Amino acid sequence: MQAKKIDHVVVATPDPTGAAATFRGHFELPPSAPITGSPALTIGQARIAFITPQGGSALAAALGGGREGLAEVCMEVTSLADAEAALRQAGIPFTVEAKGASRALAVDPSAAHGVRLTLVEGSVGA
Repeated sequence: MQAKKIDHVVVATPDPTGAAATFRGHFELPPSAPITGSPALTIGQARIAFITPQGGSALAAALGGGREGLAEVCMEVTSLADAEAALRQAGIPFTVEAKGASRALAVDPSAAHGVRLTLVEGSVGA
């Protein structure tokens, strides 16, 4: 499996619009197309999306207690089929998810030192 780049990172926050405004103001990051309906900014070839986790979701449970911060790293790979085969061969647990209009592989955080890591083929859109 070959990782190409970080497609985007997700920041969990109770105020996505306010967090995006803070990052835009402090770091002069230009706006990007929303990622799954959430405000996003551009940094180099990657994006930062700001979301509020749905109550009862795995992300809400993982963050617990209303904390905010880095929630997910989404990496673009050259081939999702190759990535899936490599994960299976290595015995790394993952689930297949919808990510935007595409399929994605969500790696079990226990296999990535607690990081919520998602693999996609091609950039994730709105």
